[in-house]
Amino acid sequence: MTRPAPSKWALLALSFAVLVLLDQWTKYLAVERLTFAFERAEARAAGEKVRAFYGMRHLERIAREPYVVWKPVWRMNYVENPGAAWGLFRGMSEGLRNAFFTAISLGAVVFILLYYRKLEERQRYLQVALAFVISGAVGNFIDRVARRYVIDFIEWHWWNRPDIRWPTFNLADSLIVVGVALLVLHPGPKRAGAAAAAGNEKGAPGV
Repeated sequence: MTRPAPSKWALLALSFAVLVLLDQWTKYLAVERLTFAFERAEARAAGEKVRAFYGMRHLERIAREPYVVWKPVWRMNYVENPGAAWGLFRGMSEGLRNAFFTAISLGAVVFILLYYRKLEERQRYLQVALAFVISGAVGNFIDRVARRYVIDFIEWHWWNRPDIRWPTFNLADSLIVVGVALLVLHPGPKRAGAAAAAGNEKGAPGV
């Protein structure tokens, strides 16, 4: 006997748990390996490091030198982003900025869940895409609640030119971009329905 496929809500719960934990873990590694935060806090045990990870703020001043992954184009560099992608809304006051991002994050989560609720069990593609988006949004939202900024650490730059680079990002940003790209690339119910109708028309006998 084959096991029944997991329900769409089980898939969302599992994906969400794994992806959010992975996002937070990569940010933890960024703090551990790209800053001197744990040394300053004298955190040695795992519990002490987790408390320092969520309790310490503004670590750019004690950041290490960037770690080079592939010298021509890729390095890891600890950056704190109080704004949105590409540093948008940095000019807002902290209180207004945090209220704005809280409203946006909660609104996005509610919208995604309502949309997800309408999906059929067989629509795995859309379920995965929405799981990526909601996981990325919540991953960055956790950062804002804990620190009032988002930890970024992945830095891609032009060939041997670190001064010409893509804005530093993190795993949560990647999840959102990939999830949205999957949604954009999906043919959608109208096109799928039109294709099915065209197929039926071709298969219909001539009059």
